[in-house]
Amino acid sequence: MNRLPLEQQFLLVLQTVALVGLCLRIWWTGLYRIYVCFFGYLLVALLETGTLTFVPLRSTLYFNLWMASEGLIVCFYALIVLEVYSNILSGLPGIASVSRRYIQIALALAILASLLLVGLERTPATVLQYFLACYRTIISSLLLFVLSSLVFLVYYPVPLNRNVVIYSIGFAIYLLSKVAALFVDVIRFPRWNREINAAFVGASTACLLLWLFTLNRSGETRTVVVGHQWNPMDEQRLLSRLQAINESLLREVKK
Repeated sequence: MNRLPLEQQFLLVLQTVALVGLCLRIWWTGLYRIYVCFFGYLLVALLETGTLTFVPLRSTLYFNLWMASEGLIVCFYALIVLEVYSNILSGLPGIASVSRRYIQIALALAILASLLLVGLERTPATVLQYFLACYRTIISSLLLFVLSSLVFLVYYPVPLNRNVVIYSIGFAIYLLSKVAALFVDVIRFPRWNREINAAFVGASTACLLLWLFTLNRSGETRTVVVGHQWNPMDEQRLLSRLQAINESLLREVKK
């Protein structure tokens, strides 16, 4: 079978339209200067979609092009996570610096562990198996980091612009759909394979549409607070504690 099912073809067309629209919107609003890595990812994803459309689905060329483009895209995923942390922790440079260092070290260790596990298998591993092992490990790790940033937002009442909040939540859902698709592919549900694949493509397309219709210039000036809305009396105490942690880490970084 060299073509996708009809519903997935429709969703991919919709996804491509959303990608084009989102690229144009971010460029037109000037948000590409703020979300540089995100904009770079959108351009690469659009290039990947446009290229693979004209290649037979089950061909060797398709898999080689897919691995090359996805390898580049996963690098952008890592850069986007660092960008998310930089935006969320823009007023807390000490915590931001330690977080970036921790993410880089954790990713390197996770990749090394996944490669060792594949290499220790009895049957010789193929290039695709090594690639998928690294791919799953990196995306799963990045998802944990993004979810951690959302937990941080829910707990600490840090004032942020609306775009950052939408950007972070959307990217968490986007990565979650990617991770779920990868692990479902490993488990395999032959009877529901078509429906499951359509659901995952639909979820990622929905995230693109969310960004398309919500990210704008006014979102950079409109401030929102997510954390501790249920207990505003704790707001000042939590912010003071967070600032103290930040200053302590900042002193350690400067040593």
